[in-house]
Amino acid sequence: MLNLHHGTTSLMIQKNQTFRGASPSWANACVGNNGNPSYVEYSNGFSNAANLLIDQVIKDRSIHLYTDHFVYPVCFNMRHSVELRLKGAIDEIIKIAKIKGKVLAFNSSSSHDINIIWNYFKSESEAIDKRYISINQKIEPTILDIAEIDPTGQTFRYPFSNSSQKHLTNVSNINFIILKAKFNELQDHLNTLHNLNLWLHEEYNYGTFTSKLSRADIFAISDRLPRKDQWGSPEFSNLKSEIQTAYELSSNDFSKAINVIQTHYALAPKIADPLPLLGISEEDLLTFIDVWVKENPEIKVAKNQDIDVTDYSSSEFFAELISQRESYKRSWEFFANRISVEYLAGLESLFYFARDKLMVEYYSRIYPIHLGEAQITLSRDVSNLRNDFMHIFTKTNALDNIITSLYALGHNQLAEQVIHTHDLQVAFRWLDDARSGQLFLYPNYSGY
Repeated sequence: MLNLHHGTTSLMIQKNQTFRGASPSWANACVGNNGNPSYVEYSNGFSNAANLLIDQVIKDRSIHLYTDHFVYPVCFNMRHSVELRLKGAIDEIIKIAKIKGKVLAFNSSSSHDINIIWNYFKSESEAIDKRYISINQKIEPTILDIAEIDPTGQTFRYPFSNSSQKHLTNVSNINFIILKAKFNELQDHLNTLHNLNLWLHEEYNYGTFTSKLSRADIFAISDRLPRKDQWGSPEFSNLKSEIQTAYELSSNDFSKAINVIQTHYALAPKIADPLPLLGISEEDLLTFIDVWVKENPEIKVAKNQDIDVTDYSSSEFFAELISQRESYKRSWEFFANRISVEYLAGLESLFYFARDKLMVEYYSRIYPIHLGEAQITLSRDVSNLRNDFMHIFTKTNALDNIITSLYALGHNQLAEQVIHTHDLQVAFRWLDDARSGQLFLYPNYSGY
């Protein structure tokens, strides 16, 4: 997020009398460290300028705003915008490559040849992840058109080249309607590319990949595998060979993928080998839920039934608060001798994992954080452990989050057991989404 300050600049430190801040503040543009713009922000400025100009010329129908005059700033801004977007995309894949242990280097400041820039991005991005292929194919035709007409950004800046050759002698006309359509289409594809870059950077940060396979590849492979107890069969050997051929994997590469699948909360259940919950046993979790439901009987009421607060008198309201306080006291007395730092961290991880709804790997990351916090809390004052536990217990959405997490982590049987034991089918309208995984991010990017 840009950190913008549009106030006036002090005249004591401002020497340049042209490029400076002044009143009114809305007219001040934030530049340099006052905003920290990247290639993307620079590119947006040039593309917006191009679109504003081209829209005005089209609206004017070249009566006062001549196409012959405006074609140069329009095309220059378009071309420069694209150059900046591609350089920004290269910066983004350099970060992704670093996560994968690969070093990429590109001198963006010295290179302005859009052919060189595009070819570098295309080859390196597709070597990093094959999901770039589809969007690259959509971008490339217009990029090559630009590279053919203005490879280095000089054609629309000057009428003659450095060797005194007149520009655009092979092009008689440039139609503004076509320019607008093609440029807007390219912008949409470049936005999709940017979103893909951001997605993959986040995805690879979670560490679910091998040198040969992306997270999406590993998810796809896991869908083809039988139960783990069938891996010794001849059918599995044949399937292994098919997968190795399809993904160009050695036996060692295949073993790396299997290791990831067996240690991944979303994938291990697919081979009928779910991973245990962290910090808290199923028995302890069921006990927690039993007590929580007992103290929250309203959970069994369909959540689309609104509660009319006008039905409560002030005396009834305060009586309910007192009753609730007693309920919480009873609950803590029941759990006081059952709580450990691992138990609390496990409970908190289930709750906050569902709240944030990030990739499944997030669950394994937040558990040690909650465990460390619980250990610090206990070392200071045991009463703080009570406060942290009751903070979760008193959450009205505690059970919603726990059940959501159970589904996401592949503990569907345990989730269904809770639902049927406490007759909660009506209470949770989101159950179908939780069962299908719709409440969490898909394993693959689906933005194009």
